[in-house]
Amino acid sequence: MEVFRDYSFKKAMEHTYLMDILLAFTSLHSASEASGSADAYEHVTAALYFQNQSIAELNRGQSLLHVSQATCEPVVLVTVLNGICTLIASMVPAASGEQLEPLPQVMLRVRKCMLGVTQVIEHCRGWAEDSELVRIMSSPTVKNIEEGGLITVDKVRSLSDAVLANVDLDDSATPFLRETLQKMEKAYKTNNRRSVFGWLVMVEAEFFHKVELGETAAMVILVCWGALTFAMEEVWWTKYAGRRIVEDMSKQLVGCDSRWNEVLDWCYGQVGILGND
Repeated sequence: MEVFRDYSFKKAMEHTYLMDILLAFTSLHSASEASGSADAYEHVTAALYFQNQSIAELNRGQSLLHVSQATCEPVVLVTVLNGICTLIASMVPAASGEQLEPLPQVMLRVRKCMLGVTQVIEHCRGWAEDSELVRIMSSPTVKNIEEGGLITVDKVRSLSDAVLANVDLDDSATPFLRETLQKMEKAYKTNNRRSVFGWLVMVEAEFFHKVELGETAAMVILVCWGALTFAMEEVWWTKYAGRRIVEDMSKQLVGCDSRWNEVLDWCYGQVGILGND
């Protein structure tokens, strides 16, 4: 975390678009911890202003069209931070009682952002290996939580099995949802059992359309992802996003078939909210 903090700030002193997205990121952190709606509104307003400034500056310089070894570091950093800001800005209520955008639409947009991030990183990987970026890209930002016995390989697998045991009641949906769960396990293993966030760039857009249509199994899988994202990383924005996802879905799952209770109760317990009867 120190490497990312110090290194990104140093680069931001040389590139305005990176400084602006850092200010947006910091403003959203403040908004997520604001005690009142007035404070949250000010921070979110500032965050959106700086994020728009960053994108405008990036476009003016055509930085994404002409990435070079000299510019790959700030471009990678700005695209990563922009994806995170897009996620959090859509989840922080800026006013009391504000109606936020439906979660599936948020996730689809963030998925597009993260696919773009992946493309930028792959394009710059050769240069990144000769820069400070390699220390960020090849090193975990959090310790392996499994060492503490919280989330293990067996737990992630049993969670998938529990979901599939109920999905099997609908044979037509089983293959797609099984593949979706397998991708979550793959994201977990790919990230050295420290994160499942990479699932966003693996899952098909169709999954979020199923969530939007209110298909219970898809909604439960998204709850599982939110709970794992919350539980596995000690980073403010993953914990905030994970909890918001579980909270949002829990309201929509009130009154669902009782066969989902065990899975949902485990997820609700991870983020510290009470389950619904």
